[in-house]
Amino acid sequence: MDNTLNAFLRGIIEAATEFLPVSSTGHLFLFSYFFPFGNLKIDHESFEDLFDIFIQTGAILSVVVLYFQLLWKHTKAATLYLVKKSTDKTGFDFYRNLIVGILPIIILGFVFKNSLDQIKMRADLLLILGLSWFVGGLVMVFVEMKHYDESEGRVIGMKESILVGFFQCFALIPGVSRSAATIITARIMGVSKKDSAEFSFFLAIPVLTLAGIYKLYKHRAILNSETIGLLLFGSIVSFVICYFIIRLFMAFIRRRSFLSFGIYRILLGSLVILYFVRG
Repeated sequence: MDNTLNAFLRGIIEAATEFLPVSSTGHLFLFSYFFPFGNLKIDHESFEDLFDIFIQTGAILSVVVLYFQLLWKHTKAATLYLVKKSTDKTGFDFYRNLIVGILPIIILGFVFKNSLDQIKMRADLLLILGLSWFVGGLVMVFVEMKHYDESEGRVIGMKESILVGFFQCFALIPGVSRSAATIITARIMGVSKKDSAEFSFFLAIPVLTLAGIYKLYKHRAILNSETIGLLLFGSIVSFVICYFIIRLFMAFIRRRSFLSFGIYRILLGSLVILYFVRG
């Protein structure tokens, strides 16, 4: 497959799955297993590792653009509160909750970075992906069938942020899904579908930005005009499509539950496990 087409398709996959509770990393790993980049005059494994993480920056940018007014409002409010020109803690609490929510996965990601960097090369990667999709799907179906009362609308505070941040760490396992881990945890605590999804979006901004910077630094030796071009192209595709995917996703969950995503995960996981066992 032509590398430009490969980058284009990965950008679409990233955009379509990053903020849905189905694991973008898992889908990208699965795609690259069958369709790796070819004919690059660099270390292919390093570029595969860099590309799949880096194109997430496009998805992150779409969140920033879509929620810019809200983020700017909280930034101004937090600044005024910190300089003691306002007693409104809304913005401060918003960023405090994000910091609390990202600390566990940043710490664990750093501690186990060497093992995580090698996981894509494991012979049983497909089995790991399949089991993660399948088990995560079962959990999601169970949670959504509980019919948590949307009228409760529990607010995400310090306690909720700590728990969401802790369970987000399970997303270090390919196929688990950072979005699924955070959304399911928030839903179990009675947070509405909208607030659960949006908090997951906001947590992604610092987490994925830091992951992208780390990978870019780690693989800086392979950067050249060709690789930079593919990285930017994939990120642009991801940004444009993800902008619309997020809007569609939010419109969807206003009317429906996350149940269909759980069923999708179970079916996909079953197929991947079956392929691995028979292969």
